[in-house]
Order: sequence, then C-alpha cells, then structure tokens
Amino acid sequence: MEIKTEGIVLQSVDYKDNDKILTIFSPSMGRVTVGAKGVKKPKAKLNFAAQPFCFAEYVLAEKGGRYTLTGAYLHESFFALRYDIVRFYAACALAEICLTILYENEEYEGLFIGLVESLKALALSEDDPVEAVASFTLIALRESGYPIDLGYFEECGGDIGDKLWFDFADGKFTNLERCTQGERASLSTYHFLRKCAGLTYSEECAQGGRKRALRLMRAYLSEKTEAKIENLGELIRLIED
Repeated sequence: MEIKTEGIVLQSVDYKDNDKILTIFSPSMGRVTVGAKGVKKPKAKLNFAAQPFCFAEYVLAEKGGRYTLTGAYLHESFFALRYDIVRFYAACALAEICLTILYENEEYEGLFIGLVESLKALALSEDDPVEAVASFTLIALRESGYPIDLGYFEECGGDIGDKLWFDFADGKFTNLERCTQGERASLSTYHFLRKCAGLTYSEECAQGGRKRALRLMRAYLSEKTEAKIENLGELIRLIED
C-alpha cells in the first residue's frame, strides 16, 4: 500500500552500507519510522529526503506495519541551518523535543505547523533563535498535556512583586505563599515567556530572561517526560543573554 504524507525528518541514522533509518514527523501519522534504501549512494535521487530537518511530501510503501521510502517532493531543506551553530542546535533541540513527546498513529496538526514555522524562523529569517525555540517549546508542552500557565499577571492584577516562583507540580508561576513544589523564578523569565506566548509583557522586564527561560522549560519538560533534552542544554551553553 502506498501512503503520501507531509513530513519533517527528526532523525536520520545510518543503516548498513547505503541505507538509513529515518524518524519522520507526520501531522496525520505522528512519529513514523521509515527505511530509506540506497540513499547514502553518491548519486541517490532521494538523498535529500533523508537529511535532518527536510520538509517534504513523502511517499511511503507500507507492508506489515513497516514503511519504506519510495519518493519525496521537497518543500524546504532548511539547509542554511548548517552554517550557524546556534541555529543548528536550536533546530536540533526542536527535533529532540518532538522525538520526546510524539507517539505513533496520532495527529499533531498544531504541533507540526508550529515546527514548520519555527524552522522557518531559524533558517530563513533573522529572528531570535531563542524566541523561536521558546515559542515552540510552549506549544509542545501544551500539546503534550503539560502546559505552562502564564496567567499570573492577570490573576494578580499586574502586581507581581519581586518574589516569583515556578510551581513544577502545576506548571504555573505564582508567589512564595502559594507555591508548594517549586523554585525561585526571575521576573525576566516570566516576561520573556509571555513575550514568546504572544501575551502582554514588559520589554524592560524581559531583558536577561532568554537563557533562564530555556533552563526552566528544559527542567520542567525533563521532569514531566524523564528525558534529558541534551540539545536544548547545548543551546543554552552556546547562547548569550
């Protein structure tokens, strides 16, 4: 049986002499493992379709629950990511997050659109790569059932004060008195995340929150999924606040 699906390559692993095993994110099929035969040969026509971050329409042959790549129509390779180490690791972090939360045979239309837009921001624009990663991570957390609640600003009438905490149990920012299982969080982290979520924020307060925000989201995602998200850790090491 032949199947066509939009997809983005999250992982590409060498197999035998000339083959690869791909992990593709399909909006209609979720996480899909695909055998790509002969794509390592110098003149292989489908070599492009086996590269990390390749966004294409994939044609797959299905037999016994296994998928083999038979064709692909390229939408965007995002090849420019390979020329900037920060943006490359940012894209790797997005892929690793997807690998962590995706399941097979599930639909992820919203998350897929978010990934495409984030990769475009990283590869095809001058947008801040940290904002792109933070915005996508907020979407991924929401889609995986662990949303970060950024509503404390409205809840407290804008009077946040100077003692802000993040409650890992409930995934929300609050003050010390209400926090049961959390750690101290900076105002810059909170306002930067509100910026990435498209909410009202203070530009002045958001200054210096980029790296702290990524650290908090990595810790929160790791706690909920028991995954280390190593590429996100490498991105944090590379960026400056």
